[in-house]
Amino acid sequence: MTASPLAILPDDHQLPVGELSRRLAAELAAAAAICRDCEHIAGDLASGGAALENLSRLQALDELSQRLHGLSDVLTRIGQHASGEWNMAIEPLLEGLGLADLVVRLRHAEEHPGWKAEAGEFDFF
Repeated sequence: MTASPLAILPDDHQLPVGELSRRLAAELAAAAAICRDCEHIAGDLASGGAALENLSRLQALDELSQRLHGLSDVLTRIGQHASGEWNMAIEPLLEGLGLADLVVRLRHAEEHPGWKAEAGEFDFF
């Protein structure tokens, strides 16, 4: 996985670093929103008398939400300041991603509904 000037490697499978950063930032922001929703749901469930040790474990959701949001902010700033001359091959980055909709969102430039995702019903495997 290497970054290189666009003029050297023009290719349909190349993506400007700034655009890749913007897409990753949107994914992290959506994940942070889902995490915040889960935190509120868990807090509502715990308000009925959860043990102190379980409540302290819920703080991990808050920390996770803050980390995801912070990483999203950093990637947004990278996207704003990245040189337009640099790009990356995106396919090696997407190999092995288990979420097909995530792959689609990262491959395509248009805004996707998944970036405004909300927590939904549980999926049981």
